[in-house]
Amino acid sequence: MEKIKLELKDKPIEPLVKRRSLAITPKRIIFGLFILFLILVSWYFWHEICYLIKAPELKVYQPPTDIAVNQETFEIIGKTSPMAYLTVKDEEVYIDKQGNFKKEISLTNGLNIIKIEAKNRFGKTNTIIRRIIFNQ
Repeated sequence: MEKIKLELKDKPIEPLVKRRSLAITPKRIIFGLFILFLILVSWYFWHEICYLIKAPELKVYQPPTDIAVNQETFEIIGKTSPMAYLTVKDEEVYIDKQGNFKKEISLTNGLNIIKIEAKNRFGKTNTIIRRIIFNQ
């Protein structure tokens, strides 16, 4: 019986199982969830800080711009933050749960300057002024 000698020349031994560099492992899943958690917490704090810094949102739908009318009463319609304190011509106005408001005002002959002001509990205000000319 003859002995066979096995020699490997100039060839490195390759592993039987090839490793993929992008394999999903429990360690990578936990790391990804941790990063997602950090992003969500950061977004929450950013949202809360902006709430403290910024004035409440205020939109006036009617009147859209300064106008001239011939009716003695006029309706101011708009939307603001639901947590804001709203005044129209220095009178407090009721705001519903969505932040919508509606206020009927009586006009005097000539130029009427309507000041609409939303204020949050931290004292930040947002003001819109509309000029309405009433011609009898």
